[in-house]
Amino acid sequence: MLSLLVCLKIMCTGCGDPMDTTLQCEGRQGRDEETGALIKIPCPCCGTRNQVAFTTDGTIHAVTRARTYERIPEPSVN
Repeated sequence: MLSLLVCLKIMCTGCGDPMDTTLQCEGRQGRDEETGALIKIPCPCCGTRNQVAFTTDGTIHAVTRARTYERIPEPSVN
């Protein structure tokens, strides 16, 4: 099993504050080095959830606001 420690530095999509995140990625050996991952990271300042797309070499491809699904109210019976 291959284990990597990846350090990511991003800006929050909500408040713009810098964030440092360290991730431990594990997987099978022999996989393609171009394999990427998505992770949702909440901002410690404003609580906005940021979705980060990155590859195992530490390259960040996109930082977007994570989509939140709100509950749809049901219509009233009366």
